[in-house]
Amino acid sequence: MKEKGYVKKILTTTLVVLLVTAAVTAAVDRNIFVDLYTTIGKPFAQLTAAAADDPSNGRSREELIAENEQLQSEINDLLSRVIDYDDIKKENEVLRKYYGIKEDHPDYSIAVATVIRRDPNDDFYGFTIDKGSHDDVKTGDPVITDSGLVGWVSDVSVTTSRVTTLLSPDAKVGAMDQKTHDSGIATGSAAFSDKGQLVLSVISADNKIAENDIVITTGVGGVYPADIVIGKVTKLDYNEYDTTPYAVIQPYCDLRTVSDVVVITSFEGQGVIAGQAPGGGSAGQAPGGSSDAVSQ
Repeated sequence: MKEKGYVKKILTTTLVVLLVTAAVTAAVDRNIFVDLYTTIGKPFAQLTAAAADDPSNGRSREELIAENEQLQSEINDLLSRVIDYDDIKKENEVLRKYYGIKEDHPDYSIAVATVIRRDPNDDFYGFTIDKGSHDDVKTGDPVITDSGLVGWVSDVSVTTSRVTTLLSPDAKVGAMDQKTHDSGIATGSAAFSDKGQLVLSVISADNKIAENDIVITTGVGGVYPADIVIGKVTKLDYNEYDTTPYAVIQPYCDLRTVSDVVVITSFEGQGVIAGQAPGGGSAGQAPGGSSDAVSQ
Protein backbone atom coordinates (compact mmCIF):
# COMPACT_ATOMS: atom_id res chain seq x y z
CA MET A 1 0.00 0.00 0.00
CA LYS A 2 3.01 2.19 0.34
CA GLU A 3 3.45 2.12 -3.44
CA LYS A 4 -0.23 3.00 -3.87
CA GLY A 5 0.17 6.13 -1.77
CA TYR A 6 3.34 7.02 -3.64
CA VAL A 7 1.69 6.89 -7.04
CA LYS A 8 -1.25 8.95 -5.82
CA LYS A 9 1.13 11.54 -4.38
CA ILE A 10 2.86 11.79 -7.75
CA LEU A 11 -0.45 12.37 -9.52
CA THR A 12 -1.59 14.95 -6.99
CA THR A 13 1.73 16.79 -7.08
CA THR A 14 1.63 16.85 -10.87
CA LEU A 15 -1.82 18.41 -10.97
CA VAL A 16 -0.92 21.02 -8.35
CA VAL A 17 2.22 22.00 -10.28
CA LEU A 18 0.24 22.36 -13.50
CA LEU A 19 -2.51 24.41 -11.82
CA VAL A 20 0.02 26.81 -10.31
CA THR A 21 1.80 27.03 -13.63
CA ALA A 22 -1.47 27.84 -15.40
CA ALA A 23 -2.13 30.73 -13.03
CA VAL A 24 1.30 32.18 -13.72
CA THR A 25 0.99 31.49 -17.43
CA ALA A 26 -2.24 33.47 -17.70
CA ALA A 27 -0.29 36.60 -16.87
CA VAL A 28 2.77 35.76 -18.94
CA ASP A 29 2.67 33.38 -21.89
CA ARG A 30 0.65 30.25 -22.50
CA ASN A 31 3.64 28.70 -24.31
CA ILE A 32 5.28 28.25 -20.91
CA PHE A 33 2.36 26.07 -19.90
CA VAL A 34 2.65 23.97 -23.05
CA ASP A 35 6.39 23.54 -22.56
CA LEU A 36 6.00 22.60 -18.90
CA TYR A 37 3.27 20.12 -19.70
CA THR A 38 5.56 18.53 -22.30
CA THR A 39 8.53 18.32 -19.97
CA ILE A 40 6.75 17.48 -16.70
CA GLY A 41 3.19 16.29 -17.36
CA LYS A 42 3.99 13.69 -19.99
CA PRO A 43 6.87 12.06 -18.06
CA PHE A 44 4.60 11.73 -15.00
CA ALA A 45 1.89 10.19 -17.17
CA GLN A 46 4.46 7.73 -18.48
CA LEU A 47 5.54 6.99 -14.90
CA THR A 48 1.92 6.23 -13.99
CA ALA A 49 1.59 3.90 -16.97
CA ALA A 50 4.77 2.14 -15.87
CA ALA A 51 3.41 1.83 -12.35
CA ALA A 52 0.36 0.10 -13.78
CA ASP A 53 2.58 -2.68 -15.04
CA ASP A 54 4.05 -3.21 -11.54
CA PRO A 55 1.84 -5.68 -9.63
CA SER A 56 3.47 -4.65 -6.34
CA ASN A 57 1.68 -1.29 -6.19
CA GLY A 58 -1.53 -2.88 -4.88
CA ARG A 59 -3.77 -1.47 -7.67
CA SER A 60 -4.95 -3.02 -10.90
CA ARG A 61 -3.72 -1.81 -14.25
CA GLU A 62 -7.26 -0.77 -15.19
CA GLU A 63 -7.60 1.42 -12.09
CA LEU A 64 -4.32 3.22 -12.73
CA ILE A 65 -5.07 3.72 -16.42
CA ALA A 66 -8.50 5.13 -15.56
CA GLU A 67 -6.95 7.53 -13.03
CA ASN A 68 -4.32 8.56 -15.55
CA GLU A 69 -6.99 9.24 -18.18
CA GLN A 70 -8.91 11.37 -15.68
CA LEU A 71 -5.78 13.37 -14.93
CA GLN A 72 -5.10 13.77 -18.65
CA SER A 73 -8.65 15.05 -19.14
CA GLU A 74 -8.21 17.61 -16.34
CA ILE A 75 -4.91 18.75 -17.86
CA ASN A 76 -6.51 19.18 -21.31
CA ASP A 77 -9.38 21.14 -19.80
CA LEU A 78 -6.92 23.37 -17.97
CA LEU A 79 -4.94 23.97 -21.14
CA SER A 80 -8.14 24.88 -23.00
CA ARG A 81 -9.03 27.44 -20.33
CA VAL A 82 -5.58 29.02 -20.55
CA ILE A 83 -5.93 29.29 -24.34
CA ASP A 84 -9.40 30.86 -24.00
CA TYR A 85 -8.07 33.32 -21.44
CA ASP A 86 -5.22 34.26 -23.78
CA ASP A 87 -7.66 34.95 -26.62
CA ILE A 88 -9.88 37.09 -24.38
CA LYS A 89 -6.84 38.93 -23.07
CA LYS A 90 -5.72 39.75 -26.62
CA GLU A 91 -9.19 40.99 -27.56
CA ASN A 92 -9.31 43.23 -24.48
CA GLU A 93 -5.89 44.66 -25.31
CA VAL A 94 -7.12 45.58 -28.80
CA LEU A 95 -10.26 47.19 -27.36
CA ARG A 96 -8.20 49.21 -24.88
CA LYS A 97 -5.89 50.27 -27.71
CA TYR A 98 -8.78 51.78 -29.64
CA TYR A 99 -10.75 53.12 -26.69
CA GLY A 100 -8.98 56.45 -27.13
CA ILE A 101 -10.46 56.85 -30.62
CA LYS A 102 -13.98 56.62 -29.27
CA GLU A 103 -13.09 58.86 -26.34
CA ASP A 104 -11.66 61.55 -28.65
CA HIS A 105 -14.51 61.23 -31.16
CA PRO A 106 -17.76 60.53 -29.32
CA ASP A 107 -19.70 61.02 -32.58
CA TYR A 108 -18.04 57.92 -34.08
CA SER A 109 -19.74 54.56 -34.10
CA ILE A 110 -17.01 51.98 -34.56
CA ALA A 111 -16.43 48.28 -35.06
CA VAL A 112 -13.05 46.92 -33.97
CA ALA A 113 -11.92 44.28 -36.45
CA THR A 114 -9.10 41.82 -37.06
CA VAL A 115 -7.48 41.08 -40.40
CA ILE A 116 -8.24 37.43 -41.16
CA ARG A 117 -7.05 37.10 -44.74
CA ARG A 118 -4.83 38.82 -47.31
CA ASP A 119 -4.99 38.40 -51.07
CA PRO A 120 -1.49 37.56 -52.37
CA ASN A 121 -2.60 38.69 -55.84
CA ASP A 122 -3.58 42.17 -54.66
CA ASP A 123 -0.74 44.52 -55.58
CA PHE A 124 -2.10 47.15 -53.21
CA TYR A 125 -2.34 45.02 -50.06
CA GLY A 126 -6.10 44.81 -49.63
CA PHE A 127 -7.38 42.45 -46.93
CA THR A 128 -10.43 40.85 -45.36
CA ILE A 129 -11.65 41.60 -41.82
CA ASP A 130 -13.89 39.66 -39.44
CA LYS A 131 -16.71 42.22 -39.37
CA GLY A 132 -19.60 42.58 -41.81
CA SER A 133 -23.15 43.81 -42.23
CA HIS A 134 -24.11 42.00 -39.01
CA ASP A 135 -21.85 44.56 -37.25
CA ASP A 136 -23.36 47.53 -39.15
CA VAL A 137 -20.39 47.70 -41.54
CA LYS A 138 -21.27 49.18 -44.95
CA THR A 139 -19.55 49.64 -48.27
CA GLY A 140 -17.61 52.90 -48.21
CA ASP A 141 -17.04 53.00 -44.45
CA PRO A 142 -13.62 54.45 -43.49
CA VAL A 143 -11.08 52.07 -41.98
CA ILE A 144 -8.45 53.39 -39.57
CA THR A 145 -5.96 52.44 -36.86
CA ASP A 146 -4.85 54.48 -33.89
CA SER A 147 -2.08 55.78 -36.21
CA GLY A 148 -4.31 57.04 -38.99
CA LEU A 149 -6.32 56.24 -42.10
CA VAL A 150 -5.93 52.80 -43.69
CA GLY A 151 -8.55 52.75 -46.46
CA TRP A 152 -12.22 51.94 -46.87
CA VAL A 153 -14.62 49.01 -46.95
CA SER A 154 -15.04 48.02 -50.60
CA ASP A 155 -17.19 44.90 -50.22
CA VAL A 156 -19.38 43.52 -47.44
CA SER A 157 -20.86 40.15 -46.53
CA VAL A 158 -22.77 39.27 -43.38
CA THR A 159 -19.72 38.39 -41.26
CA THR A 160 -16.70 39.67 -43.21
CA SER A 161 -15.68 42.68 -45.27
CA ARG A 162 -13.09 43.50 -47.89
CA VAL A 163 -10.88 46.55 -47.27
CA THR A 164 -9.08 48.46 -50.01
CA THR A 165 -6.08 50.38 -48.73
CA LEU A 166 -4.89 53.89 -49.54
CA LEU A 167 -2.07 52.27 -51.54
CA SER A 168 -4.59 51.54 -54.31
CA PRO A 169 -4.86 54.00 -57.23
CA ASP A 170 -8.63 53.77 -56.64
CA ALA A 171 -8.16 55.78 -53.44
CA LYS A 172 -9.18 59.43 -53.79
CA VAL A 173 -9.08 61.16 -50.43
CA GLY A 174 -9.42 64.89 -49.91
CA ALA A 175 -6.31 65.81 -47.91
CA MET A 176 -4.31 68.79 -46.74
CA ASP A 177 -1.06 69.73 -45.09
CA GLN A 178 -1.89 70.26 -41.43
CA LYS A 179 0.64 73.10 -41.15
CA THR A 180 0.29 75.02 -44.42
CA HIS A 181 -3.29 74.02 -45.31
CA ASP A 182 -2.23 73.26 -48.87
CA SER A 183 -4.82 70.80 -50.13
CA GLY A 184 -4.85 68.01 -52.70
CA ILE A 185 -5.87 64.41 -53.31
CA ALA A 186 -4.20 61.52 -51.47
CA THR A 187 -4.08 58.47 -53.73
CA GLY A 188 -2.16 55.26 -54.25
CA SER A 189 0.46 54.76 -56.93
CA ALA A 190 1.98 51.60 -58.40
CA ALA A 191 5.35 53.33 -58.18
CA PHE A 192 5.15 53.67 -54.40
CA SER A 193 2.79 50.94 -53.13
CA ASP A 194 5.53 48.37 -52.55
CA LYS A 195 7.18 50.87 -50.19
CA GLY A 196 3.91 51.32 -48.34
CA GLN A 197 3.66 54.92 -49.55
CA LEU A 198 1.09 57.02 -51.41
CA VAL A 199 1.10 60.46 -53.01
CA LEU A 200 -0.56 63.82 -52.49
CA SER A 201 -1.38 65.15 -55.96
CA VAL A 202 -3.42 68.00 -57.45
CA ILE A 203 -1.57 70.49 -55.28
CA SER A 204 -0.81 74.10 -56.11
CA ALA A 205 2.43 74.94 -57.90
CA ASP A 206 3.20 77.54 -55.22
CA ASN A 207 2.45 75.22 -52.29
CA LYS A 208 4.40 75.57 -49.04
CA ILE A 209 4.48 71.85 -48.23
CA ALA A 210 7.71 70.65 -46.61
CA GLU A 211 9.20 67.31 -45.63
CA ASN A 212 7.90 65.89 -42.33
CA ASP A 213 4.68 67.91 -42.56
CA ILE A 214 1.64 65.91 -41.44
CA VAL A 215 -1.11 65.28 -44.00
CA ILE A 216 -4.71 64.90 -42.75
CA THR A 217 -8.17 64.37 -44.24
CA THR A 218 -10.23 67.44 -45.08
CA GLY A 219 -13.60 65.80 -44.44
CA VAL A 220 -15.03 67.52 -47.52
CA GLY A 221 -17.39 65.20 -49.34
CA GLY A 222 -18.69 63.34 -46.31
CA VAL A 223 -16.84 60.08 -47.03
CA TYR A 224 -14.12 60.43 -44.38
CA PRO A 225 -14.23 62.39 -41.13
CA ALA A 226 -12.04 65.48 -41.03
CA ASP A 227 -8.61 65.58 -39.36
CA ILE A 228 -7.72 61.88 -39.61
CA VAL A 229 -3.98 61.53 -40.03
CA ILE A 230 -2.91 60.06 -43.37
CA GLY A 231 0.86 60.25 -42.88
CA LYS A 232 3.88 62.50 -43.14
CA VAL A 233 5.54 64.02 -46.19
CA THR A 234 8.83 62.33 -47.05
CA LYS A 235 9.56 63.90 -50.44
CA LEU A 236 8.46 66.65 -52.82
CA ASP A 237 8.79 66.02 -56.55
CA TYR A 238 7.38 66.81 -59.99
CA ASN A 239 5.53 64.63 -62.46
CA GLU A 240 7.91 63.80 -65.30
CA TYR A 241 5.17 64.16 -67.92
CA ASP A 242 3.51 67.45 -67.03
CA THR A 243 5.84 68.83 -64.29
CA THR A 244 2.97 69.15 -61.81
CA PRO A 245 4.10 68.90 -58.18
CA TYR A 246 3.27 66.04 -55.85
CA ALA A 247 4.32 64.92 -52.37
CA VAL A 248 5.14 61.39 -51.24
CA ILE A 249 3.33 60.40 -48.04
CA GLN A 250 4.48 57.76 -45.57
CA PRO A 251 1.62 56.49 -43.37
CA TYR A 252 2.43 56.11 -39.67
CA CYS A 253 1.36 52.47 -39.75
CA ASP A 254 2.43 49.94 -42.36
CA LEU A 255 -0.66 49.39 -44.50
CA ARG A 256 0.94 46.25 -45.93
CA THR A 257 1.02 44.39 -42.60
CA VAL A 258 -1.65 45.98 -40.39
CA SER A 259 -3.42 43.34 -38.28
CA ASP A 260 -6.09 45.18 -36.25
CA VAL A 261 -8.26 48.01 -37.54
CA VAL A 262 -11.35 50.07 -36.70
CA VAL A 263 -14.25 50.57 -39.08
CA ILE A 264 -16.05 53.89 -38.59
CA THR A 265 -19.64 52.84 -39.26
CA SER A 266 -21.04 56.33 -38.73
CA PHE A 267 -19.85 59.82 -37.81
CA GLU A 268 -21.13 63.34 -37.66
CA GLY A 269 -21.28 64.79 -41.18
CA GLN A 270 -21.17 61.41 -42.92
CA GLY A 271 -22.63 61.64 -46.43
CA VAL A 272 -22.82 65.43 -46.36
CA ILE A 273 -21.25 67.19 -49.32
CA ALA A 274 -20.45 70.89 -48.94
CA GLY A 275 -23.50 72.89 -50.01
CA GLN A 276 -25.73 69.81 -50.25
CA ALA A 277 -28.31 68.37 -47.89
CA PRO A 278 -27.53 65.05 -46.18
CA GLY A 279 -28.26 62.04 -48.40
CA GLY A 280 -28.28 64.06 -51.62
CA GLY A 281 -26.31 63.44 -54.80
CA SER A 282 -23.52 60.89 -54.70
CA ALA A 283 -22.50 61.26 -51.08
CA GLY A 284 -22.97 57.55 -50.51
CA GLN A 285 -20.57 56.66 -53.31
CA ALA A 286 -17.58 54.51 -52.41
CA PRO A 287 -14.25 56.33 -52.04
CA GLY A 288 -12.95 54.80 -55.26
CA GLY A 289 -15.76 56.32 -57.32
CA SER A 290 -15.10 58.91 -59.98
CA SER A 291 -17.77 61.60 -60.00
CA ASP A 292 -16.99 63.10 -56.59
CA ALA A 293 -13.61 61.52 -55.92
CA VAL A 294 -11.74 64.82 -56.06
CA SER A 295 -13.87 66.36 -53.34
CA GLN A 296 -13.73 63.59 -50.74
